[in-house]
Amino acid sequence: MYKDSEISATKVLIVKTSALGDIVQAFNVLDYLHNRFPNIQIDWVVEQSLVSLVRAHPLVHQAVALDIRGLKKSWKHLIATIRILRKKRYDLLFDLQGNCKSGVITLLSRSRVKVGFGWNSVRERPNLFFTRHHFDVPKSQNIRLQYVGLVQQYFNDSSLIEAGGVRFNIPLDEQEKVRQILSNPKLKSPMRVMVCPGSKWVNKQLPLETLSQFLAKIQTDYQASFLLMWGAEEERAFCTELQARFPSTSQVIDKLSLPTWQNLMNEVQLVIAVDSSALHLCGTTPIPSFSLFGPTSPNIFKPIGHRHYSLQGPCPYGRTFEKACPILRTCPTGSCIRSLSADAIYESFSGWWKTLSK
Repeated sequence: MYKDSEISATKVLIVKTSALGDIVQAFNVLDYLHNRFPNIQIDWVVEQSLVSLVRAHPLVHQAVALDIRGLKKSWKHLIATIRILRKKRYDLLFDLQGNCKSGVITLLSRSRVKVGFGWNSVRERPNLFFTRHHFDVPKSQNIRLQYVGLVQQYFNDSSLIEAGGVRFNIPLDEQEKVRQILSNPKLKSPMRVMVCPGSKWVNKQLPLETLSQFLAKIQTDYQASFLLMWGAEEERAFCTELQARFPSTSQVIDKLSLPTWQNLMNEVQLVIAVDSSALHLCGTTPIPSFSLFGPTSPNIFKPIGHRHYSLQGPCPYGRTFEKACPILRTCPTGSCIRSLSADAIYESFSGWWKTLSK
């Protein structure tokens, strides 16, 4: 294992190819490595469809884009991938994916040291054949700390971390788009709140009526305005209905790229979200978040740090889980989150916000 003095100019490769939320949650590794070793160079292997997100992170030296799906279609893709991976030599490689796919990428990459998850925490155990140093991480730990913990164990470091947040790199035309959004007269309030109500799974979402009542209380007490964000078309329809409740102090924002969305987040005072990619994206910024959880665990998925606070609705059926409810996708009621009242949510929020604001 390296001593700190030996890693001042080390070149590191991170293998974390997918998925969107997982990649964002792994970004804390970049903060940790750069805080500890300011002159380090970090490259990141990622699927082609997500390369723009990784490339936008200011702490990534080079995003190595691979057409993973194309490998199944043609030998040409495989040969091209091998050439890309063999082009550069690294001092350290961290496989944060832990499956067979990332194992093959790790095998093909040129690195003196290859580090991965251990027997009890690796996703797919054949991956163990492709890494030399193995470390287990507690599965009950926040997912971001699991990724950082793997790297910390290699350096025999047990210090606590809290990421300060960054601003992703975006071109000038996207910067202008952010400025135009913020110039909207509806958003000229002392407290701009970004509201991200959507999720891939409906059982993670608050009902429209509950959310609108909660936001009305924030608007009254804090003179707030709302940027309403969406990803899928059904989320846009939800945001449009929500905007009708606050016609003079809210705006449905046109769909943005993730790096531009993250830049816009950096310009608000608060993000309100459910367990979703939007919440994970907020964890890369210095902006505080208030999040609502139901069938998933905030202990695992909430961004780390005191500026991030969550409220979890109770399961009326007495189910317990460590990471996600086993009937998240099939529960007919979704009562754990849908039964939360606007009053209860606001009481939780206001107590936290007053403490945070001191």
